[in-house]
Amino acid sequence: MKNIDRQDTTPKTAAKKMNLDSLLSNLKKWFDAYICRFDGDDAELRKNIDLKADHTRHVCKNIKNIANSLSLARSYQDLIIAETAALLHDIGRFEQYQRYRTFADQKSEDHAALGVRIIRENRLLEGFDPGSADVILQAVACHNRLALPRQAGARSLLILKLLRDADKVDIWRVVTGYYRNTSDSRNKAVELDLPDSDEYSEAVCQSLLRGELVRMTDLRTLNDFKLLQIGWIYDINFRRTFELVKENKYLEAIHDQLPQQIPEIDAAFARARAYLEQGINGV
Repeated sequence: MKNIDRQDTTPKTAAKKMNLDSLLSNLKKWFDAYICRFDGDDAELRKNIDLKADHTRHVCKNIKNIANSLSLARSYQDLIIAETAALLHDIGRFEQYQRYRTFADQKSEDHAALGVRIIRENRLLEGFDPGSADVILQAVACHNRLALPRQAGARSLLILKLLRDADKVDIWRVVTGYYRNTSDSRNKAVELDLPDSDEYSEAVCQSLLRGELVRMTDLRTLNDFKLLQIGWIYDINFRRTFELVKENKYLEAIHDQLPQQIPEIDAAFARARAYLEQGINGV
């Protein structure tokens, strides 16, 4: 399908926009009905289902925010595709938590692959043209990968980068709020069931000092997970995302929750903070 210019007001284009709006609206209704299937008397289940539902809605807002800062804002079709990818990116999380009581993929199954299966089983993308459906599926399938797929086309890569940025921005929101309020109640699902101690792993710090992403397989403690989250800055793709990170002081908030006056940790944070400034300044 040819991209639809957002500013085009011809009758034919208006009809296409209405169709896209209808597709997204119906998917939002389906999403709301789907998560209701996980209602029950289990308070811990309900808390984490609500957590992921709220996260999904924030990622939808974030992806529109970031997309509107780009020339993509003129393509109405791609804006809808981006928001659809955001709406469905974590659809596998609900079944994952219900079945395994964890969000740790390595202790259960890949939630992205599970999400693709759910999308296919429910035929959620039948109203989209095949090319657009493939873009959405690839975004969902790859949003949690360590690196971007090498064979992705330009359009798929753009939507995937938008989704990965929008996802990280909201996870930063969630975890910084959680770390500040852990005295109220602990949620092992947010902590990926990692032990909360003063320890951290040398391999994790070294990855950050090299300006690299941390591998999930290197995580041994909750501090490692916090360092991994600081390192996500090296996977940010758009200036608007860097601005959101700086405006909300997410890196500082996570650093404040790590052991203090540890030269390695402070150096890793300083490098990440410098990279953030470079991203904003376009260096």
